[in-house]
Amino acid sequence: MIRMRRRSPRSTFILGLCLLVGLGVACASPGSKSREAKKRPKRTIILTTRDDVRVGREAAESIASEVGLLEDPELTAYVERIGKKLLRGLPVRDFAYRFAIVDQMEPNAFALPGGHVFVSRGLLALANNEDELACVLGHEIIHAARRHTAQRQAIGRYQGALMLPRSRAQMLAAYGRDMEREADALGQRLAAAAGYDPMGMSTFMRRLDQRERLLIGAPRAPTFFDSHPGSRERASANAVRSRELRWTRDPTLGDTRERLLDRIDGMVIGDRPETGVFLEERFFHAGLDFEIQFPKGWELQNSSRTVGARTRRGDGVVYLTSDMPEGDLVELADAFSAKLEDESGIDVTERKRVRLGKIEAVRYTLVGGSAGRSISARITFFPFAGSTWRIVGVAPSAAGNRYLPQILLTTRSFRPLSAAHRREIRVQRLHVVLAHAGEDLQRLGRRTNNAWTPGVTALINGKLGNEIFDGGELVKILRTGRLEAN
Repeated sequence: MIRMRRRSPRSTFILGLCLLVGLGVACASPGSKSREAKKRPKRTIILTTRDDVRVGREAAESIASEVGLLEDPELTAYVERIGKKLLRGLPVRDFAYRFAIVDQMEPNAFALPGGHVFVSRGLLALANNEDELACVLGHEIIHAARRHTAQRQAIGRYQGALMLPRSRAQMLAAYGRDMEREADALGQRLAAAAGYDPMGMSTFMRRLDQRERLLIGAPRAPTFFDSHPGSRERASANAVRSRELRWTRDPTLGDTRERLLDRIDGMVIGDRPETGVFLEERFFHAGLDFEIQFPKGWELQNSSRTVGARTRRGDGVVYLTSDMPEGDLVELADAFSAKLEDESGIDVTERKRVRLGKIEAVRYTLVGGSAGRSISARITFFPFAGSTWRIVGVAPSAAGNRYLPQILLTTRSFRPLSAAHRREIRVQRLHVVLAHAGEDLQRLGRRTNNAWTPGVTALINGKLGNEIFDGGELVKILRTGRLEAN
């Protein structure tokens, strides 16, 4: 798996709260052992390739629903063509491999059991040529082909029960790193066999490391509990390996940088208008015609099903979702809360009719427990755009007084999108331009109205930052425009 984001223990806890209140996942409160025994979810065990196919299909459907896929048939077909070219190098193919693009700006790639391979929109923007993309796809194909998910399960299942918890965790982490190294090595071989430069894995991993330095000011120190080696370590190892591989360039590929840039030219960077856009803490959705304002200073998140924010400490969250059908508001809200009470040990302590501007709504207050902590939640149900929507606010009960006013302000801010705010919506797109002879990145940026700084432009294009162009080089830039102009 190639990714950048990791969750802290607090954010893992609050994610559990979101699932608990938002999706009705079973979780017992203290003192509710009978409920826990009755409703404990079944554990999925992957033993055979048939299990891989079943589990992978279900997980892929969840990814499409929860995160969302990029609806760009031409770009998706381009990624599929590269994937199928790489598959010719697999000696045995146990699965019908599928390739898709996740509508996510975080540079990310992952494989699910059964041959489902995903790359993110942000990874495509960060890649600089088809060689790099092919190496990433090869890496993920190997994860699926070698059934690494099943191997990880087997390791955990057959470890001795008397081992110290830290030893068990270290063994799992070590196996995770070994699998990543295997996927790097065999993925490079797949790419080389298909006529791609295996050095692409190293250059891409190095750019991931540089991106992290740019975002946080310094490289993150690796720890033993990382699920895979750090980007710098992998980049160095991959560079050495690529020099040892014997490969021949596929002449039909031509200029692999031009091939990739031609496909991503015009791609939206950041929030897409179809899924709504943030302007500071305000969220505008032109397609569904609504706006909502989240607490200032909270971390903002947007996916295909939900938009919301969480505290920087990770101990409070508020989000909006619209996954319930249209119908009698009170009946739907009662059924939803009754399911929570039955499955999750969360009790409704108050029901109240409220209004969101001109919209009639009902608000439920719930109290329960998760991971040994008491939580408090406010869920406001209301009809909008042919569905029943809800705004959910969750926090530990001890922090309720600190976060409740902000959660309620967010709830009350929901309203139809105003004409003035619609005009404020901006869309950012990646464009590919030709450099002029004698230009540096700063002069090129001024001429092309590049919204990226020279430093970011250098990173995105794999440059050092001090280049003087000969003229005719392809350069990725960012332009910002009004929604109406797009």
